[in-house]
Amino acid sequence: MTVATKLLQRLGNYFSRIRSEWYLRRLLWLEKGRHRQLVVGEHVCFNVPVRGEGKGTLIIGNRNMFGYRPAPCLGTGAILLQARHPDATITIGDANAFSNNVAIVANEQVVVRNGCQIGDQVAIYDCDFHEISPTNRNDSPGPTRPVVIGSNVWLGSRVMVLKGVTIGDNSVIGAMSVVTKSIPANSIAAGNPAKVIRAIER
Repeated sequence: MTVATKLLQRLGNYFSRIRSEWYLRRLLWLEKGRHRQLVVGEHVCFNVPVRGEGKGTLIIGNRNMFGYRPAPCLGTGAILLQARHPDATITIGDANAFSNNVAIVANEQVVVRNGCQIGDQVAIYDCDFHEISPTNRNDSPGPTRPVVIGSNVWLGSRVMVLKGVTIGDNSVIGAMSVVTKSIPANSIAAGNPAKVIRAIER
C-alpha cells in the first residue's frame, strides 16, 4: 500500500467518524424532545441519517451500525425508526447491522435482539395502519400485535415483516419475502407469504 493510499484511507476514516457523529447529534437534537424516551448506546455507527418522528420510546443498544455505503441506496439511504404513539416502543439490542433505507414502525412494540443483519429496504411493521372495513378504514391503525426479531437473524433485501410475527434465533429470511406468520429458530424461510424451506444444521 502506497503512502498516498494510506493517507486517503485515513482521511476517509476521519470523515466517516465526523459524519457518524453528525448523524447521531442530529438524531438526538431533532428527536429527543418528541419522544417519551430516546436512548442511544455506545459505539453506534451512523453511516446514513436515522430519523424517528415518533412520540414513544426508542432504545438503541451498543455497537449497532446503521447504513452500509457499498449497499444499494435510495437517496441518502435514510433509516426510519418510528415509535408512533406515546406508548409505542422500539427496542434494538446490541451489535446489529442495518443496511440502507430500512423502516421499522411500531404502533405498540417492535424488538430486534442482538447480532442481526438487516438488508436494504427491509420493512418491519406491527400494525396494518388502517382498518379493513371501508366504512371505518381511516378511523384507527387497525389490528396491532408486537413483532420480535430474535438474535443472529438475517433478513434479506426488501423483506417485509408484519404484525404479530416472531422470528426465532439464527433464522434466515430470503430476499423479498413477506413474513405474515412466526418463523421458528434455526430455519430458512422465503416466499410470499414466507414459509419454512428447511432447518439450519448447527
